[in-house]
Amino acid sequence: MTDKKTEEEVTESQKLTPKDKQELQEGACVNCVLLSIIFTFAMTVAMIL
Repeated sequence: MTDKKTEEEVTESQKLTPKDKQELQEGACVNCVLLSIIFTFAMTVAMIL
């Protein structure tokens, strides 16, 4: 069951064009930046309190 799912995931990832992969990477970078900003804000609030 897991082997079949893994094969499907590999097949899906092979369908991605280089442009799609780049967009996914950029999306991940945006998520990391947002997470970093939220974390920094939370730490600042924690230090003030």
